[in-house]
Amino acid sequence: MKYGGVDCSGGYCRRVELPRGDGAVWGLTVSPLPLAFHRRLRERGIVAPRRPTRVARDSSGKPLRDHQGLAVLVPDAESGEYLTALDLYNQRVAALVLVEGLRADESLQFETALPHVDGDWLGYADGICEELERAGWSAGDVGLVCEYVFRVSNLLDDHVRESAGNFSPAAAT
Repeated sequence: MKYGGVDCSGGYCRRVELPRGDGAVWGLTVSPLPLAFHRRLRERGIVAPRRPTRVARDSSGKPLRDHQGLAVLVPDAESGEYLTALDLYNQRVAALVLVEGLRADESLQFETALPHVDGDWLGYADGICEELERAGWSAGDVGLVCEYVFRVSNLLDDHVRESAGNFSPAAAT
């Protein structure tokens, strides 16, 4: 692909700063996520958990039924098992975003071995999370680096939120 007659390499990076709890500041090099990042997550078995359902009941505890006599199902987003699985999924995705976004940074090296294409990617993501914890990273550190990666990947819509007020006062909130 060319833009303005020049080949597009897609290999750009940005230097960012990660403030550490001890007052130090780490300079990191972040790269954008590849176009197929989310597809690769799914192919490697990293998928969001399905929201469970439960039978809707009336005030007397009887199941509600639709016009065909079938029980009405409603989402059960408060299931403890589901919430735990959702937290784990989000943690794994954040870890993999962080690793992928820092792939061009030569100062930071992960000890967790990268699996083969058909390897244990869930275990790899969990290993990265454990490694980050051992290294003293906080949830805020991971979130900030992920935000930098999202920015360089053009995945944040701050400009949309900022300009929404120009069109509709209700949209600005």
